[in-house]
Amino acid sequence: MKLAAPVVIGNATLYLGDCRDLLDAGTFASLPFDAALVMDPPYSSGGYQEAGKGAGSVGTTTGATIAGDTYSTRGYLRLIRGICQGFRVAEIYAFTDWRMWPNTLDAIEDGGFRVRSMIVWNKGFGGLGVKWRSQHELICWGARGALESGWGAGNVINANRSGNEFHPTEKPLLVLDELVKAAARPLIIDPFMGSGTTGVAAVNQGRKFIGIELEREHFEIACRRIENAQRQARLFG
Repeated sequence: MKLAAPVVIGNATLYLGDCRDLLDAGTFASLPFDAALVMDPPYSSGGYQEAGKGAGSVGTTTGATIAGDTYSTRGYLRLIRGICQGFRVAEIYAFTDWRMWPNTLDAIEDGGFRVRSMIVWNKGFGGLGVKWRSQHELICWGARGALESGWGAGNVINANRSGNEFHPTEKPLLVLDELVKAAARPLIIDPFMGSGTTGVAAVNQGRKFIGIELEREHFEIACRRIENAQRQARLFG
């Protein structure tokens, strides 16, 4: 399979394609260890597929399905484990929910990270559903090797939903800003880049960024957003 050349925007390198194909091609074999994965994988799929779900999850405001979000639980485990094994970096921050937390934790630890904490994104109000509507999502934080002391924030991030302007499951920039800041690594990698919010957070904090996105429409949005962030960074010096 021929892989497209990346788009380079300042310190950001963006790939249109499947992260698994890029890993198989050895694209990231020489990445430095001092980097962090900050990613929002298709975690809504696995818990439902065995019950007969035949399509990807649906964004709450756009109605659009998410490409590739049709994994069985076993497929999801293979996906996350493969990402963790393929990217030999120091830390990982992976979004998930309460249904998929045990599977996400197991896959990340099978991939060579030690899970260090559960981070909670408090959205401020409940979403769809009845009675106890979910008001939060979870972020699984894992690390390889010893960690330096110094970061002392609580494990709850309060931020309203983004409104999904650019992507059906878009995460707020405030949440990604906090994760990138906590990672304190010179290189941030997002294998499921979506509309590029992680890349914008990395640019805002002067980090190098590698982003990968499967869908062309979202890839092009990510390119524009990251280019705008770079422009603002240069403007304000």
